[in-house]
Amino acid sequence: MKTNLIAASLLLAALTAAQAQTTTTTPPGNPAVAGQAVPAADGPGTGARGFAKGNGRAPGKHKGDRMRDGFGPQGGPGQGGPGRPGGMGRKGGPGGRDHGLTSLSTVTGTVGELTGNDDFILNGFTLSVNSAPAMTVQFPAHLGQQVQKAVKAGSTVSVTGFSDMGPDGTTRFHMTSLTAGKTTVLDAPPAMPASPPPTPALTTTTGKITDYKVGRDGRVNGLVLSDNSIVRIPPHVAYQLTNLAKKGTDVTVQGYAKTPGEGQVQLQKVNILRASVLTINGQQYLVR
Repeated sequence: MKTNLIAASLLLAALTAAQAQTTTTTPPGNPAVAGQAVPAADGPGTGARGFAKGNGRAPGKHKGDRMRDGFGPQGGPGQGGPGRPGGMGRKGGPGGRDHGLTSLSTVTGTVGELTGNDDFILNGFTLSVNSAPAMTVQFPAHLGQQVQKAVKAGSTVSVTGFSDMGPDGTTRFHMTSLTAGKTTVLDAPPAMPASPPPTPALTTTTGKITDYKVGRDGRVNGLVLSDNSIVRIPPHVAYQLTNLAKKGTDVTVQGYAKTPGEGQVQLQKVNILRASVLTINGQQYLVR
């Protein structure tokens, strides 16, 4: 009987040791350790972080070692946000152009008409080169006074720059330098003003809405009043005013007049207000 009890005790001890070994031993390559649950394949698991999604570190790597998805750095698909191209150039220049080397070319032609932006500020002109359709040349608005002095309709000019496509799908030629006779205009940063610009004064005007102004992106960005004033409003505000500000509606506008900046030229004398408060049918609305 004593021998049977000893044998039973030894068998029970062996079974307990085997069970403990099975519980604490993990297969090779498994990121879990003793006492931790294995993370799910597609996300964080109970008691441990997942590695397939939402994680910035690969198993077994130190903090700061980033996972890479293709050629993009941390933040690629499945890692918490959209990826950024790695070493492929980056957007962020004027018009969303790539930073880096850009090929320049020079074209010579005849100036057609001067063109402006949505606020009638001079920032370009059309150029006819041989028998090809007229192209649009654009330049920063602060060069307007210099360009206006250098060119006029019918002038022969040489323009150096590069082409890209605008948000409206049209091709534009961005000027980096212009030569007209003995005059050269370079795309240089704007000069510091001799004195700070005056603080804009709050202006109030009342009139009927006669039309809407549509930006180059096809969205309404302004109201035209019966006194020919243009009231600038953000597109998202214009969308909210769809049923309130129909043509023929009386509106009172409190806002600040927009005036040309240093070096700029306004092709058409128009009173342009940046709206801050609109009063429609007796109700005031703050514009943000």
